[in-house]
Amino acid sequence: MVAYRICEKKGDEYFTLFHGVGGSRKLEFGRWIIADRKMVIDGSDGTEYLSGFNVLPTWKDCNEYLRNFRSGKDLRIVGVATGNVRPKLHSRAPVLLADEIFLLEDVT
Repeated sequence: MVAYRICEKKGDEYFTLFHGVGGSRKLEFGRWIIADRKMVIDGSDGTEYLSGFNVLPTWKDCNEYLRNFRSGKDLRIVGVATGNVRPKLHSRAPVLLADEIFLLEDVT
């Protein structure tokens, strides 16, 4: 499934907004990245859930979700191929959780 993800861009590199993989927030194009799957707690309401990469099903959904972030960072929308996707049930937006992502291109 192709989905869309919000990433932070610094120079020519892309990073997760919050939690990283293996201690690093840096994301690389051209390879599958596997999420650190663990039970985590959502900071906004305390819901516990199995972690994964936050992705949205359409560019439009992702662009609308991007409006929730008010930072001075260069936030970008990146198209990703996904593996093992499930709904993030407690999210107010159509956020999905993917166990694997493959960054395709910056589609901002």
